Amino acid sequence: MRILAMLLVGCSALVLTCCKKSDDPRVIEGRAMGTDWRLAYRGDREVRAEVAAEIERWEQVLSQWRADSDLSRFNRGEPASADLQRVLDLAGEFELKTGGAFDAGVLAEVHRAGFGPEGEGVDLSAIGKGFAVDRVGERLRSMGIDHFIFELGGEVLAGEGEWRCGVQSPVPGGEWKKLSISNQAIATSGNYYQYRKSNDGMISHIIDPATGDPIVRPPVSVTVMAEDCATADVWATALFVLGPGVEPEGAPEFFWMSGEVEP
Repeated sequence: MRILAMLLVGCSALVLTCCKKSDDPRVIEGRAMGTDWRLAYRGDREVRAEVAAEIERWEQVLSQWRADSDLSRFNRGEPASADLQRVLDLAGEFELKTGGAFDAGVLAEVHRAGFGPEGEGVDLSAIGKGFAVDRVGERLRSMGIDHFIFELGGEVLAGEGEWRCGVQSPVPGGEWKKLSISNQAIATSGNYYQYRKSNDGMISHIIDPATGDPIVRPPVSVTVMAEDCATADVWATALFVLGPGVEPEGAPEFFWMSGEVEP
């Protein structure tokens, strides 16, 4: 999802209890990447410091708002760090898989649309947050924490156990779509958090790589469910670009939500 300043999407985890166990999970919260994160997990170990450190590591790699981040230096012409190259390579693979509907090389277009920092080069907003969520999941599992659900600004990754979450309606005050997930990731792209209104619809922060222009349509969102959060993140953006009614080959499971917004 091409969100720059706040890195928000239309999916927010309603972390409740594991459906198969009666004991309540531990819940910790924090803030990073311009948004909030929340972790519910089962285990006696304190993990706040480790989770915060993992997110900070990847924010320093991927942020386009930090002048000294690996990505910002790369966009100024410096060589990519090993960590950044890892994400760049993955982004290139997804560009091929999505037929170009996902394209990280739109930083200038995002700024021209009024949604991002000035500059040219690579914008990893549509993969970076999901990638960071996956790294947190790896870190938790390496510490023996297998039963968890982690959310970073709406990108969600669940470990073992059955966890309930919800996807927000594009309509203010509308009903949330309830989901139950296990060992699965969720990401949503929508146009009702960062947008400008026009006579044709809502001008979104998401760029169509084919035209270089922001997507304009009525309030809508697409939610993707995949094995990992980077995949869900990328495909949510790609599907939003392609639009409702398109079912590209190789896409994970997804669904659309729509509605009218009061003027």
